[in-house]
Amino acid sequence: MFLLRPDKPETEQDEAMFDASYKLFCERIIRQRLLVNNEVLRMGQLRQAFIDMVKANEGVDASNYRQDLLKKRLAQDFPQLAFHMPTKRNVCELVFAETLSKDALVDMLPDPSGTETTQSSELSQTDSDNETGRTKCQTTHEDTRTLYTAALFLKRLLSDTPGMSCPWPPTSENVNVTESQTVVPIGLYNLLSWIIGSTEEPTLDHYVNIDDDVHLKVLSVCQDIVYLASKGRKQTPKSLALGLTVRHLTGSSRIVSLLNRLGHCASWDTVLSLDTSLAQLTLVEGRDKIPKGFSKRTPTTLVWDNIDFGEETLSGRGTTHHTNGIMLQSVPGEPMSTAIRQPLRKGVTSFIAPPQCLYNLTISPKGKGHRTCVNQCSQRHAE
Repeated sequence: MFLLRPDKPETEQDEAMFDASYKLFCERIIRQRLLVNNEVLRMGQLRQAFIDMVKANEGVDASNYRQDLLKKRLAQDFPQLAFHMPTKRNVCELVFAETLSKDALVDMLPDPSGTETTQSSELSQTDSDNETGRTKCQTTHEDTRTLYTAALFLKRLLSDTPGMSCPWPPTSENVNVTESQTVVPIGLYNLLSWIIGSTEEPTLDHYVNIDDDVHLKVLSVCQDIVYLASKGRKQTPKSLALGLTVRHLTGSSRIVSLLNRLGHCASWDTVLSLDTSLAQLTLVEGRDKIPKGFSKRTPTTLVWDNIDFGEETLSGRGTTHHTNGIMLQSVPGEPMSTAIRQPLRKGVTSFIAPPQCLYNLTISPKGKGHRTCVNQCSQRHAE
């Protein structure tokens, strides 16, 4: 005996079949039920509702239309939809909006005891009364005009964005998620949220609400666009913080330059200037100043150690040798008022450290003599 492969039908199923009924199905079922009303439906229900809609509108029997083709079209046209396959094999796949919370998802789960055919017929029957006619598809020229108009609108928003308004150099108070949002226009942030399907809220009055993990990613991409649109003239918290972090972790100018060419962080010269200005700011504010977040007359633990920075230079000389320390307090102090500080000059990559008094200690053998202390001042230049 020979096993023969069955012949393919003359008219193979195409993804674009029943296009008119598919558009009506998307408008009534997908947009209204799943995205607006946040309902949870089974894939079998959607397929049966689509078959009934094809029969009612085109008079064609589409019972042989495969469920996987319908799922492929929906996943391509609606990336904000989520498809969940239950662990039970006798339960059909669930379809719902990606933004639906877990609690709402549990409350909106369909009853597994009901038949899919009856439920899908009810879907088609309920929506048949609200039909207003088919909507015409926009032409390619209209799509291009819409996208170009939106691009010009965003370009105007980016040019009007002031950027970081804090004095130079920015400190940790100016480089955080809250400050990052101030340099991103609302229109740009909401547009990216709509593109990736994180929200369906059509507004430009405020930033749309999305999940925290997605919020950080969207904010990161938006800051790259702000930095790129200004050709590097408008720094963002991400461009400065990422460049400074990579410099401290690796000390490699090549990695920082590579990230800068890709538009993710500031240039090496800007990062070096920021690091130098932060050191100058520490000297300007005074050596005896208590760090932010700490209080006076509180038991404090201090741990200090010498660390060579080891960054890359062309000649191998001029590297930084500094001291790192850890300061711990068991009881948090009262928040200190933030004083208004004067901005420092940009573009400085080196400076002369102020004179520092060093002490030479001479210790006599145990039990003989006493300790003597001689004050000797020396001046050390920062390399």
